[in-house]
Amino acid sequence: MQLDKKSLERLLRLNDEQLRSVLGKLLTEYGVDVSRVPLAQMDMTALRGVLSVATEEDISRILQSLGGGHGEGRR
Repeated sequence: MQLDKKSLERLLRLNDEQLRSVLGKLLTEYGVDVSRVPLAQMDMTALRGVLSVATEEDISRILQSLGGGHGEGRR
C-alpha cells in the first residue's frame, strides 16, 4: 500500500478497530513483528492526533525507518 498524506487522512477516518486492523497489516507489510506492537492498547485518539499533523516528509521518514525501502508498497 502506498502511504501518503491523502491515504493517511482516509485511514484516520476509520473507526478504532478498523484503524488497528489496517495498521497491523501495514506494519506487517513493512516487515514489523506486530506481536511486539501493542496495537490493542494504543490510544487511537492520541495516535490520530499525531498522525493528523504528519507531513509528507514525516510519512516518508517513518516508512523508511520501518522497511528500509525494501519490498512491495515501500518507497
